[in-house]
Amino acid sequence: MARVQRRRLEDDYTDDRISMLPDEILVLILSSLSLKEAMATSLLSSRWKNLWMLTSSKLDLRIDFLETFKRMGNCERHTLQCNYVGWVDRLLTRLQVVKPSTNLVEFRLSFNLSSSFASWIDDWLSYAVSRKVERLDLFFVANYFEEKRYSFPYKEGNFPDNLSLLKRLSLHYVDVSGEAVAFMLGNCRLLEKLSLHQAGRVSSLEVVGTSPVFKCLGISDCMRLVSVVVRGSELVCIKYRAVGNVGCRFVLVDVPLLTQLSIQSEPCLLDFMLDMFGSVLPQLHTLEIYSTSIVSHGLNFVTKMMPNLKQFVVVRLGSDCCGKCSLMPWFSVVSSPCLQRFVFEASHREVSKIRCNCSTFQLPFLTDVGGVGDHDGVFLSRGRDRIHNSYSQLKEVEFIGYRGMSNQFQMIKQFLKYGTALDKIILDPRSFEHRLHMPWDRIYRNHTGDEILARNRARDQFENSRINVTIL
Repeated sequence: MARVQRRRLEDDYTDDRISMLPDEILVLILSSLSLKEAMATSLLSSRWKNLWMLTSSKLDLRIDFLETFKRMGNCERHTLQCNYVGWVDRLLTRLQVVKPSTNLVEFRLSFNLSSSFASWIDDWLSYAVSRKVERLDLFFVANYFEEKRYSFPYKEGNFPDNLSLLKRLSLHYVDVSGEAVAFMLGNCRLLEKLSLHQAGRVSSLEVVGTSPVFKCLGISDCMRLVSVVVRGSELVCIKYRAVGNVGCRFVLVDVPLLTQLSIQSEPCLLDFMLDMFGSVLPQLHTLEIYSTSIVSHGLNFVTKMMPNLKQFVVVRLGSDCCGKCSLMPWFSVVSSPCLQRFVFEASHREVSKIRCNCSTFQLPFLTDVGGVGDHDGVFLSRGRDRIHNSYSQLKEVEFIGYRGMSNQFQMIKQFLKYGTALDKIILDPRSFEHRLHMPWDRIYRNHTGDEILARNRARDQFENSRINVTIL
């Protein structure tokens, strides 16, 4: 009798009970997976063969072209492009047969494609629009001349009704005119975010009288862009990268809700950038600066015009090129009575070949005491009070890409010393890779073996810290 019961228990344990669940439950489970993972379940059994197609409310069809090109060795670019186009075509053809009843929440395309594949891309977009797509992300990594880039097909005179349901639009290496963008903003009344990267034909852009839900505008590397006018908008966030384009001017009128600003430029142009946005500096709550090195001398003065600043984020691009560069100047760059959170990201580019042009710049109240080459220092009496007042309200510090190097350790030590209200420090040793062919705010995780070493080093460095230091 006991043997029979044990056999029944063993049979129950080996039964595939998951496959016995209703389709609705299985589809819910699969929807939590990526498209690639969900498609892989079709190999399990005939029961699972077509279930993944019912989860297609999110179609993320991004393939890293550079990684694929490297992996495939001598495979020609055109062959890879045709393989990608064929894969997407077959996938969407199968999905059209199923005809899912749910709307398409997200549709992303990313590969190296030119205008030669325009007819295929147009068909894919038509499929997405027919399913009432809410988020559309086109990223065609390409080194083509502008006349060979894919052109966004939707504009006045060719505007499907379903496109008005769009909530987010990102166009990277896609040609689109300023008139077409303005028309989209006027007709997509549910649009929350617009991002343009290397949109070659845009020379001027007007963001006027947008819908109340439109909150974020991102512009990067639009070389022909000379003016952006934002008027009568409830915009909250602007992300702007001006590398290679110093001629563009922003005109901001009646934007009372604009409280977040992210900028990237050459260090020598940051003062110019902040001056351009001078009219909104007093109302900023968050400022993000992406830079390859220490900011210019005038930034300390400009940031005093931001009395409401609560969060300051610094992304130091290519910081892996030199571990001897002093980070201390960043410590004193902001003086705001409301500052509560400081984030420093030691991000990494894929080129570890970046040439280091680290300067020996020091603030007047720093003096050498050894440590990080000749750049480390302690605060003298004439600067101590000002630094103390600047960071007296600071509650949280986060360091992303922390590796425990001397310059990084010195920076955190100064926050511990002068941040009297500080109650939280987060050290994240994971590195983030800013790839040169990607938009400035698109990052990829870069797993390295240094992370384990960095965690152990951080534990040793802050074992006896006066406050809790969280190491991710």
